[in-house]
Amino acid sequence: MTTKAELYLIALSELENSTGDIISTAIVTHDGLIMACTRSDLRQKEIFAAYGAATYKRAGDTMEELSGENIDMLLYESKNHMVVTVRAGEHALLIALTGRNVQMGLVIMNVQKAAQKIKEL
Repeated sequence: MTTKAELYLIALSELENSTGDIISTAIVTHDGLIMACTRSDLRQKEIFAAYGAATYKRAGDTMEELSGENIDMLLYESKNHMVVTVRAGEHALLIALTGRNVQMGLVIMNVQKAAQKIKEL
């Protein structure tokens, strides 16, 4: 029997394989606890999860204050990387770290599809 954690990892693996230049993905709680992550280093997993959730929470607070609406997706970039975070159900976030040369439209579409699949699990 396949566990939910294994199903989450399969969904993350499918996302990474369908979209070029994704460095790492994770499913985390809104509090930053890891549900599944493709990073191998535990310390890096915890940092990725905690900062990803905290950033999403802060952006969500800002959106709520400015527009009265909830945030659905957060996208931010640096010189060499981009991060996309979307809701993956009521209690989960899907976070994807990509390289800079990725096709962002494809990443967003595939991340949203993966989040829907995760939500259904």
